[in-house]
Amino acid sequence: MNTLRPTMLQLKPAQRVFWNVFAQNFLNNYGYFAPLSVLGLYLLDRSLSAAQVGTLLLLLSVSGRASRALFAPLLDRLPTRYALTTTYLVMGAGYIIVAENAAFAGVALGLLLVGSAYGSCSLLLRVITARVRENQSLRLILVKLAVGTNIAATLGPLLSSLLYVNMAPNAPFLVTGLVMLSGGVVCHAFLGNGLPVLDRGGSWWTSLLHSATQPDLRLVFVATAFTWFALAQIFSFAPIRLGLSLAGPEIVWTVAALNAALVIGASMPLMKALEGAQVDDVGALTVSAVLVLACFALLSAFVNLFTLYIAIALLTVVEIIALPSLSVLLVQNTPSKDHLALLGINAIGMGLGEALGYFVGAVLGSAELHDRLAFAGIAVLYGLGTMWLYRFRSKMLDVGGRKATQDSVDDTQLTR
Repeated sequence: MNTLRPTMLQLKPAQRVFWNVFAQNFLNNYGYFAPLSVLGLYLLDRSLSAAQVGTLLLLLSVSGRASRALFAPLLDRLPTRYALTTTYLVMGAGYIIVAENAAFAGVALGLLLVGSAYGSCSLLLRVITARVRENQSLRLILVKLAVGTNIAATLGPLLSSLLYVNMAPNAPFLVTGLVMLSGGVVCHAFLGNGLPVLDRGGSWWTSLLHSATQPDLRLVFVATAFTWFALAQIFSFAPIRLGLSLAGPEIVWTVAALNAALVIGASMPLMKALEGAQVDDVGALTVSAVLVLACFALLSAFVNLFTLYIAIALLTVVEIIALPSLSVLLVQNTPSKDHLALLGINAIGMGLGEALGYFVGAVLGSAELHDRLAFAGIAVLYGLGTMWLYRFRSKMLDVGGRKATQDSVDDTQLTR
């Protein structure tokens, strides 16, 4: 114990802030993902109809995305410590409402609070991360946070499933609610200390117009939507086809397990390989587009257990290398004071791509006759996207005559 304390005190300020953010990112993602594995069953157990359950799940997803755009102009008006504490307390209150209400309206209110708190906290932590660098690239730091996210998204649902089966149907929500309320208190007392002060943001509409008129930001917005369309197939087409025709519902869990295992185990080696090869962020996006092209081309030729798991692995690699690069390009191509608003606006692209991807994946997953032709068309589309990224590479990397790679961020923006 005596040897641990000096070691923690010897950490550099940027390192202390990073591990602070890592802990809070883990808590936020644990709170959001932990009850998801049993949420559908729990809602059906409350005698809600299938249509009502579907509406509530959609509400949770939409609120998690939309809140990033809706609340972005407000979050930098609060001190960072209080803003993060508020999100944890709101999420905890939301889960307790879900646990104690059987009516549709009460559950809807609780899930709306949960989704809004999760989206707002994620946005805040992403902006704080942009100001932290420990002698390595921002892209590598984001990958480290993604590893923590996936550990939380793996352990949380496992614990909730055990609570659901062995204690009571509402136990996962009560326990998660209490964890988040306690986390809010701990954050306010300890974790909130030493976090950077966010710049006071400008007008939300000014940021929106800025993103609409700047060609490099429009390109990032479009690339974000296409990336999330592809990633949505991991949790739409793959489990539906696996459960309906390739195997059975008893092994659908292997989709999420394979995705989480690869993210946890392969993120750091892959990102270090890209860093060693000096692949910039647009180069990483181009590699991702090629992998998506290969994935959909494979599914257009064969759809069986082997090719399905290969496709999941390819899309997981895309998740590992593309998402951090998109965040880096957006953050480094915008003024510091606009980070909150523009990251929130970019969440619209995430939501549009993900929603369309879920819809297309659900349709193709249950329509075996036309899926191969559709995947061939999507593969062609991503082939064109690869050429498009290569053509506009310099425009996405160059802002005002300054090359914005992951290691050229103004130190004053990252350490203030």
